[in-house]
This record gives sequence, C-alpha cells and structure tokens, in this order.
Amino acid sequence: MNFTPLFSRFRTFLAGVGALGLGTFFFFTEMAHAQETSTSYPKQHRLTFDEYESTLRFWRSQHPKWMTLERRAICAESLPVYLVKITDSSVPDKDKQVCLVTALHSGPERTGATGTLAVMEWLLGDSPDAVETRRKQIVLFMPIINPLAMFYTDRFRNDHGVDPYTGLGRVGKVWDIKKLSLIKPEDAPELAALVSVVDQYQPEVHADLHGTGLQEYPPDQLGSRQMYQGQIMTEITGSAYSNYALRPWDWRITEAMIAAGREAGFPSDRFEADAERAFWGPELAPLGGKLWHGMPLFYSAHYGYAKYHTMICTQEVSWEQSVVARMQGLFRIGNQVWNDERVAGYPVNRVRHFVGNFVTAVGTNSAECRRSRVELWGRQENFALGFLYPQTAGRASFVCAVNAAAKKAVAAHDIPALIQNLKALPGAASENLARFLKVGPELKLAMDTPEPQLLAAKNDAELPLEHGIGFRLRVPYQKAANLQVCLNGEPLKRADLDGYESWTADGFTQIQVNLSPAKARATGLFFITCGYEPERDGRMAWMPPADVQKQCATVQADATPPTHTDLPYGAHFHQNMDVWLAHSDKPSPMVFYVHGGGWAAQDKTDIHQHLNVRAFLNAGISVASINYRLLQDANAAKISPPVRWPLGDAARALQFVRSKAGEWHLDKGRIAVTGVSAGGCSSLWLAFHDDLADPQSADPVARESTRTYAAAVVAPVVSLDPRQVRTWIPNAIFGAHAFGFAEMNRKDSFEPFLAARDKYLPDIKRYSPFELVGKDAPPVFVEFPNQDKLPVRGDPQTDPSHSALSGVMLEEKMKALGASMELRYKNDGRTGHKDIQEYLMDLFSK
Repeated sequence: MNFTPLFSRFRTFLAGVGALGLGTFFFFTEMAHAQETSTSYPKQHRLTFDEYESTLRFWRSQHPKWMTLERRAICAESLPVYLVKITDSSVPDKDKQVCLVTALHSGPERTGATGTLAVMEWLLGDSPDAVETRRKQIVLFMPIINPLAMFYTDRFRNDHGVDPYTGLGRVGKVWDIKKLSLIKPEDAPELAALVSVVDQYQPEVHADLHGTGLQEYPPDQLGSRQMYQGQIMTEITGSAYSNYALRPWDWRITEAMIAAGREAGFPSDRFEADAERAFWGPELAPLGGKLWHGMPLFYSAHYGYAKYHTMICTQEVSWEQSVVARMQGLFRIGNQVWNDERVAGYPVNRVRHFVGNFVTAVGTNSAECRRSRVELWGRQENFALGFLYPQTAGRASFVCAVNAAAKKAVAAHDIPALIQNLKALPGAASENLARFLKVGPELKLAMDTPEPQLLAAKNDAELPLEHGIGFRLRVPYQKAANLQVCLNGEPLKRADLDGYESWTADGFTQIQVNLSPAKARATGLFFITCGYEPERDGRMAWMPPADVQKQCATVQADATPPTHTDLPYGAHFHQNMDVWLAHSDKPSPMVFYVHGGGWAAQDKTDIHQHLNVRAFLNAGISVASINYRLLQDANAAKISPPVRWPLGDAARALQFVRSKAGEWHLDKGRIAVTGVSAGGCSSLWLAFHDDLADPQSADPVARESTRTYAAAVVAPVVSLDPRQVRTWIPNAIFGAHAFGFAEMNRKDSFEPFLAARDKYLPDIKRYSPFELVGKDAPPVFVEFPNQDKLPVRGDPQTDPSHSALSGVMLEEKMKALGASMELRYKNDGRTGHKDIQEYLMDLFSK
C-alpha cells in the first residue's frame, strides 16, 4: 500500500511516526528482550527468482492443457516479466470472459505477489469453482511486474526510477494520460509489458493485489531486517487508501468478494464506508480534515479502464488464503449471470448512460461483446443521449445520436419542432414515430448534451459503427405488459439480434435492444420508443387531510386545470398567473382574480375557495388568477413603500392579459377585477386608479390599459389611511406593513404608523383605494360575508380589518359622487346579488 499521494498534511504525520511504518499497516509490539522477539516472530522466507521461475515452469509442465507461460519483457539484471494464462483449452476462447490479475506493487508489498501465486495454485486445482472458472474465463496473471524490487531492492521503483504502480518516474508521471501511452517506454519495460497484455486481451476485469512489506523504512534503517512471520495489515477489498478511483464501479461486487473472504474466516475493511467519511473534491478541500483521505488519481491500473472499459478491482493482502477466497468471489461473478443481466459475465457492457438508460455492447458471444464494448467505449464521449421528458407511465424512450446529422435533428426545443426535424432525416421519421410523439404528454426531448453543441456537431472523421450497438431501457414496473418496442418508429420483434429482449430483474422490466453491425451502420440516430401497460396505478397517492382539502378547495382545483399554468408576466418568480380560457364563438369576457393574504402570504390557487371557475367557463367567461411580488420581496429590494410592488404587479398582470387578447380570443374591454381582503384592495385600487397605460412605451404590454369593466370584491381593505380608519373603526390595526413598518404584530406596528401618518400621506393618497374614487369609477360590488353585527361608525369591530363598516364608508362616498356600488353583508336586510360569483355571472350575461 503506497501512501505517497495522500494529502500533504498526512506526510508530516507519517514522518512524525517514523518507524511505525503506517504504509504497511503492520502492528509491532516492542518485546522486553531481543531473544523473545526473535523467537516469537521468526523471519519469513524470502522468495527467490529461481524459486519463482521454477514454480511457473513446474506448473506449466503439470497442467499443459490449462496453463501457458510467456515472457513479455526483460528488465534490469536480465529479469523477465512473465505472463501466465490459465484457461481450459477445450472450450473456445470466444465464449470466455477475460480477467487480468497483477501485483503492480510486487517487491515492496510482497504478499500481493505471493497472494497472486496462491490464487494461481488454486485455479490449477480440482475444486468445482476452479474447474468452472477455467471453462468460462481466461485468467491472466502477471505475479511479479517489478522483479528487481521483488528479488533485490524492496523499493517501489525500477532501475530507471519508475514505480510501475503509480506510474511515477524521477520527474513526474511516465504516462501521457491524454494519449494513453508511455512517454519513455524504454524506461519502464515493466509497464510496457502490462500495456501489451491489456491491449492484446482487452480484459473485462483487472484485479491488482497489494500487500505487506517494509517499504516505509529507508534502506539504512531497515538493515538486515526482513518481513517476519506475524507481520500483518488491515485487509481491504476493492479499493486503495491512497486512490479511491481504484475500485469496481458497483459496490455489490466488492460486497460479494468480502462475503467470500468472510466465509473463509477473514475480515475486510470497507475504506470510507467503515470510516464513515464522505469523499472529497477540490471544492471540499477546506473540509479536508473531515473527509476521506484518498484522492482520485490516474495509476497504471487505470489503463485498461480508460482504453477498454475494463473494471478495476484493487485489494490489500495480508493472508494469501484470504485473497484466494476473495478472488473466488470475484471469479464467481464472471461465471454467473450478474444481478439484472441476461447472460453470464462481468458487468462491463454498459458504456454510456443517461438517467437510468444505457448504451450497451452487443454480441452473440464474449468475443463479439468485447469488440463491441471496446468500439463503443472509444466513441461514446461523442454520442448524444436523451429521452422524452417528463417521463410518463406507459411510455418509455431512449435516444442516441452518433453523427452530426442526427445530433442536429434532436436539437429541438419541443415536440413539434422535433417531429419536423425528424422528417428531414432519412430513414428516421416514420409515421409511427411521429404518432408516438404527438399523442404523448411530454414537452420536449431532454438531452445530455447542450443544444449549442448539438447544433455545432461536425461530420469530420465520423465512421459508422462496425460491431453493433445495444440499448437498455428499464421500465419501473416489475410486470409491464403489452410491450410495443420500436426503433425509429419501426416495430421490433423479440429476437436476440435486431430485436429486443425483456425480462424482470431488480424490480424493473428490463428491455434490451440489440442491433447487428449491419443495422447499426444503417443510421446515425437510434430513437427507441416503448409503449406498455403499467402493472399498477401510477398516480400520486398522497393527499392532504380531508379538512385541509375542504379548506383549500382541492377537489375544485383538480377538476378545473388551467389552460396555462404558472405563465410568467414578469421576471420575478412570483410574477406568474394561471389562465382558464373559455370556448366561445365571440371574444370572451374575463374575471381577473387577485389573491389575499395581506400581500404577504397565500397564492393564486386560493381562487377556488372563493369562485367557481368551472361555472364561469361554462358560461363562456375566461378567468385569470395571479401571483405577485409580496411585501417581503419588496422589503428585500428596499422598495418604498413596499405596497408599490404588489399593487404595481396587479396592474402589469392586467396589461399582460390585455396584450394576449387577440391570441386568447378575449374581449379586452370587458375584464372585471376581483379579489379577497388585500386582493380586494388591489382590485379596488385598479378599478379607481387613472389609466396606467403608457402609449409611448417601447414595451407593448405597458401600452395596454389598466381600466376595468367592474370590480367585485370580498372583505376588501378600503382605506390605507390609519387616521381615517381609526375614525371609522376605533380598534383598526391594518396597513402599517404596507408602508415598511416592521410587523411583529399588526397592533404594535399600527401605532407608530398612525403617529407618522403625515409623513406617509403622499404615498397613502397614491395607494389607498378610498383616496382614488371618482365619479368615473366602474360598477363595484362589495360583500362582507362574515360581518357579525350591524356596522356602526365608531363601534369596535370583531374583525376590524375586514369590517363591513369600511364598505359602508366607501358606499357613502361613491353614492355622493354618483358612482355605482352594491354592498352586501350578513343580515343586511338588503336585496340584490348574494355574492361575487352571482354578481359577475349576471354582469357578463348582459
């Protein structure tokens, strides 16, 4: 285990602990007498080169049908780097998986090399697992990559100063990571040998074994001391402490190996999981003391992954018997069907993904799959993937564009544009595909590549796929029925090749589409669609409690979905509206609703608590309900007075609606405003205010009128003048927050507002509806359904902010001006319309 690349803060720590040798994790107890130490911990036999070479030749002579021995390089002192191949020669190689086992740390970490030899010895034996592995796999062994270190120096580096494990030379890396080549291969014949083996076999798995040693000691300190019996370390499966990128991508593989070791009596550390620490990255560097210590680095074992999508699996070895058991667990994975797959083999064939969909290798045997995997892996970075969004029950899709023309075709903003693009793409726009796209609720094709990159794609050096291509879709139902799988609109049959397979695994209905080389070469766009019947109701099940649903009119809201939802009329996220458009032969009138909540709470959806939207639509009346910037938004932006924003937004939203009159088939002259409480105040302010249209504006929305046909409001705030409302209602407390007074509670904030009233009088006159009433005011209907007593001026009110007394005062002023107003409150003894719904229905029926 090499700790050289750990964070610099740990280098100081390692230097301080000195002879503890944390790099090998061995535990040494200082004995009282040297004689006792020698007796308790005798020296371990040091394997010689002659023993190593003779063992390999002996095994080859004993098992000529299973084992071959090949010299792949000559290193310092004329020492060879051997490659051992173990497989059952009676079984064709094309049907086998390939697993490479190395000990890149061989020498300083000796048990990695001896563990590799122990695994070889087991694999040459007669156990059922060994026999099955030989029949189903080619297992390649390079037990001693650095023979100079193993047999002579006990140092990581070769005679040219190169460490085969990390790829570090005397000055930096010997790897050109971008080109995936060695900068000076003559300085690293050991690595050149590794590269040649990986290039030749393109293995599915590369397992690299590390182990115990004394590499942390400098030679002058080590002296004649060698490894001794009883030197151990913490065993690790599937990763390395210094480099957390040296691991299988599927933690279940690691767990299967750990389980095999545990069954044999050996434990294993799970690195960051057992340490209960999160991974780190550059932005998290300030939290380094709380994160996992390893780094993501490029080491020599990454070569196979980077070039061929080979799965990496590193292990730390204390006991050879342990790594034999853990490697048996790994070999079983290659011999069996993995998890949600269909055929036996290591899980290495998914070469590109996008949100649970995968581009996969294809083939009728292991060799064909390997060729496909390597080709797709080398080209996958240039693929563009996507699916129809939002994802929808009963419909699955996956898109892969592999050339410039296909990429440009899928660079569409929406479904209609996509259909048009596909029509211009030869061979990829059948009516079936267009029909599938048209009937779906999806809004767009979501792609993993930004639109500018799709549109800028070039055809330079684009070649057709030579070894086929596959796709995996996973339908989130265990039993999806009546599958209808199509490629570019053409139905696919159930078939191993040029068709699809389906099965249930891991909770999904797995759909695998396999295309032959000829089929893959025929197009640059692979648009897979799948219709199916879900096994269960996919609707969201949870609902609020019944009392809450009743309070919020949930049933009514769900029963009347808007024509346009959250339609923006400004840049702020609160500036949006819902719009219901009535079907009418002539331009329809509109009810324009402003929600209440003291301009500080609630939402446009509360319209259903006060109005029957469906009844309006049935009567040919369109409806809009708006959100607006709240007082807290205005305060955050330092707007004075803050009420300017909610009232101004109501005007802007009304102008926006009028700007859409032609598109929405509206009668812009017949728009009635309505609202409750503060929303009623906003509505009255619009109704009484002079027209805010700016005919000279460059903004077409701002040129629209803000005048209203009528206003119908519930419990509105009529006046924002604190002195005025106190003369009407002696316990009035509403309005201070509209002018920026901190509202701990309305009562406490009202008194300072009242005291400073004269200072705010210009703004009060500008924003209080009562100040704006004129003889040209439109007809107004005002109701106070919760008034609990006769509204008498000067009497305290139960709900002073929503008292019918303010309505009485407004009625007096409007009548004096000759303007029309109808006032209703509980037990008023009057006749007329019972509520705003009836008033508005009657208003627009004339």
